[in-house]
Amino acid sequence: MQFRYQLRYVLIRILLCSHADADAFCINGQVEIDGKTETNSRRIVGDSEEIKLNSLVIRNGIDLMYVAFYKPNLYECTTNRAVENNIYELLPAEYQDLFSLGRLDKNSEGLLLLTNDGQIYRRMMHVDAEVEKEYRVHTHFPISTGLEKSFSEPFLLGQRYTLPARFEKVDDFCFKVVLKEGINRHIRRICAKNENQVKQLVRIRFGDQKLEYLSPGECRKLTGL
Repeated sequence: MQFRYQLRYVLIRILLCSHADADAFCINGQVEIDGKTETNSRRIVGDSEEIKLNSLVIRNGIDLMYVAFYKPNLYECTTNRAVENNIYELLPAEYQDLFSLGRLDKNSEGLLLLTNDGQIYRRMMHVDAEVEKEYRVHTHFPISTGLEKSFSEPFLLGQRYTLPARFEKVDDFCFKVVLKEGINRHIRRICAKNENQVKQLVRIRFGDQKLEYLSPGECRKLTGL
């Protein structure tokens, strides 16, 4: 769906013009992006870039923001403010227009990345991106060799096999696991299949970003992702 972010389609949405007109505006040198003439109508346009037509601004760029947030347990990852205990109840006013990269279950906690950068969202959340997400998991019962094998080898979960994950046993009731795919309730379901239950699930890393010293409900502004 990357074509939707090509300059020609952005112009079509803003100006309600035809494909031919959008291409002509570019070819004729009438379009500027961040002050520079752009003749390639298929150029991908970022959310932060300003667009002008005949020296008139037709779209303002936005200031891109990136935030690390510790989602507490029992809070919902939803933009629906009517839902009780949604994450936006905890976010300051300046972050109310940000959206999360993926989500964490209500009963899970830890690192949630927030942004208004659509390009980053498409890059990091694409099904083929395989961005690493690391979790620390405490269980109700001792960790079995079968549980470790279920994570470290392909495991049939529903209608598909999971990708092998990196598994590290911390102690008899705690392990760390690194996943590269986003399957609903992945960790909890595999634990249940091995007759165990999750006591606490904390995401401690998303890509290169770590939870580090954040406490539940706290934010840390980032320079990028």
